[in-house]
Amino acid sequence: MRIEKNMSFIEESKKSITYLKKKEEFLSRIFENKQMLIVVWALDGKVVWFNRYTQAVIGIAVEEQTERIYVSSIIPKDIISRIKEHLDDIEDRDILYKCENPMVLKDGRQIYIMWYNSNMCDDEGNKYVVSTGIDITDLKNAERRLEEANSNLLALNEELMVQQEELSEMNEELMAQEEQLRQNLIEIQRQQDALKRSEERYRLVVEGASDGLWDWDLITDTAYISERWKDVIGFDKEVVNNYCETWTEFIHPRDVKTVINNLHSHLEKKTPFYLCEYRIKTKDGRYIWILSRGKALWDEEGRAIRIAGSHTDITGRKQMESKLKYMAFYDPLTNLPRRDVFMDRFKAAMADARRNGKKLAVLFVDLDNFKTINDSLGHHTGDKLLKKIARKLTACLRESDTVSRVGGDEFVILLSDIISIDDTDKVANRILELFNQPIKINNYELYVTGSIGIALYPDHGKSERAILKNADIAMYKAKGKGKNGFQYFDSIMRSEVEFANTIKRDLGLALEKNQFFLCYQPLVDVRTGKVASMEALLRWQHPKKGIISPFHFIPIAEETRQIISIGEWVLRTACRQKKEWLNMGYSGFSVSVNVSVHQLQQPDFAKVVCEILNEIELDPRHLELEITETVLIKAMDTVVRNLYHLKEIGVKIIIDDFGTENSSFRYMQKFNFDGLKIDKSFVSEIKVDVNKAIVDAIILLGHRMELGVTAEGVETKEQLDCLVKCGCDKVQGYYFSKPLPPDEAIRMVQKSV
Repeated sequence: MRIEKNMSFIEESKKSITYLKKKEEFLSRIFENKQMLIVVWALDGKVVWFNRYTQAVIGIAVEEQTERIYVSSIIPKDIISRIKEHLDDIEDRDILYKCENPMVLKDGRQIYIMWYNSNMCDDEGNKYVVSTGIDITDLKNAERRLEEANSNLLALNEELMVQQEELSEMNEELMAQEEQLRQNLIEIQRQQDALKRSEERYRLVVEGASDGLWDWDLITDTAYISERWKDVIGFDKEVVNNYCETWTEFIHPRDVKTVINNLHSHLEKKTPFYLCEYRIKTKDGRYIWILSRGKALWDEEGRAIRIAGSHTDITGRKQMESKLKYMAFYDPLTNLPRRDVFMDRFKAAMADARRNGKKLAVLFVDLDNFKTINDSLGHHTGDKLLKKIARKLTACLRESDTVSRVGGDEFVILLSDIISIDDTDKVANRILELFNQPIKINNYELYVTGSIGIALYPDHGKSERAILKNADIAMYKAKGKGKNGFQYFDSIMRSEVEFANTIKRDLGLALEKNQFFLCYQPLVDVRTGKVASMEALLRWQHPKKGIISPFHFIPIAEETRQIISIGEWVLRTACRQKKEWLNMGYSGFSVSVNVSVHQLQQPDFAKVVCEILNEIELDPRHLELEITETVLIKAMDTVVRNLYHLKEIGVKIIIDDFGTENSSFRYMQKFNFDGLKIDKSFVSEIKVDVNKAIVDAIILLGHRMELGVTAEGVETKEQLDCLVKCGCDKVQGYYFSKPLPPDEAIRMVQKSV
């Protein structure tokens, strides 16, 4: 049994060995396949094993040891690098690399190898790469042959397409020629129809156009004139013979030369078109403006043989241009020359006067109360008034003189060729006489006066600018002297203007540089002889011109609105001084401050006053604010709101310069004032019966309204006695004291106690 089992085992072993040998031979045939390179190599690059085909292809000698062979002699280095990179990152994946670079064998042949690589490990964990290369040379050669065949086929197709396109173009050309012949026949028919329509259209255009069409044959001197313009001129035929002479007879004599010059310029090819504006006489004898346009034809020798064009009636446009030109040089409201025209005439007159040793005069006329009329009755009434005044001024001048409107209510007059000042005086007096009678407009009788400033050439200036400026300065001087008069310029006025300009320039820095100070003038109670109030009066200590009176700088401060900040400084300084006097024990009088209309027009004025009183801790009953009647006229709502607020807190409101305006009574009914101050103009002439009567009436009115009445400008005992008899409550003036510094003013209080 054991022997049988052993025999059976031996048989099975032989079969296994035989099977293994066969399998080994089969695998050997696979490994030794002549189309496959097999190389096993370690990661250090050394070859572990390769098959015979690899040996044959690479040309490795049999006796060489595999340890001396590196894989880089078989597989390209770039593939080896990629294999190593991917084997480091991916351990379980095979990587296929295709190398199409030719490999040169030892027999000189070129082949293409595609490598397949996989990784493996032995029992000891060493890593190896099995690289299998397949010879794809035949495949590459087949691809190349296929590409060459495709290229040849493409070239053949392109050649066939070119031939086909040439045949197609020939066919299209034949078809186009056939279509062109057909289109030519259609075009000939269309042109025949168009010609017929064009003839009809031309006839309609010629008959319906407002322009006059003309066609002049220069060789025969005959011209065709369209129907409408034939009727305008009065021709009896459309074709005019001897056209040049005939047409010239209808041109305005002043325009003939211009027409001929423009026509010759075009016929001589100096201008691309014939273009000319001129006047022609119509059949009814009137002249109209036309715009004549045309284009000439020349023969081969350059001779003009024909010219055709049109005539357009531009009379309306010319009238508009004339109107616009007039408006550019003349004031549309008064029809007086504008400033530019005046200056041109002034310049010419001055040149003539300089050449012939003559004189001329410029009068600057300004209406005194035009703004009041314009504001109260409206601009429409004001415009009518200006028109009438312009006509009156023109009527009282010579034809050689010029009057121009240079501002809203300002006129300037040029008197040329005057012999003496008497001539200028006569004209100035005639102008003032114009205003003696009222001017009636819209059922109103308007009383207007004028102030006139006069400057002479060459006495008052050598240039137009200097003469005008000096006449303007003289006009303001005339206004300052009471209006409704005339004043000649003199050098003193120039000094005054320069002084005013200096004030305007320096006033802005006066407050910043602490150049202002206050003086105080007492108001004395007539019954007790005590000081009832101290009026704060502003003074300016100019660094170069010394003390400047408010008479000179207050109007400029109001004009520039610097009076707002200056007035606030005065109010704060006066209140602070009053607080200081109170602290010294003097409480029997108040302090009085003048307030400008510009201050009262500020919506927050009352708030500013309250803040100053709170800041200084001064009781409002110690403060009086003096306002002029003019304040009540301007910005009434804002002014009254401020005054009411101040009255509520206890500030006293006094009307200053009472009697110099005509509007106070209306506002005295609406607002409860605390007192009146009679203007010094009435006090200075109180001996005159009428002035005494006015003072009596003002005091009576004040007392009836339970108001205290003060007279300012008291300078003599006679004036004081008269005021006492009239019942005046308080007086102020040089008779008692001039404005004093604070320390001297308080001594007046001490004396009156």
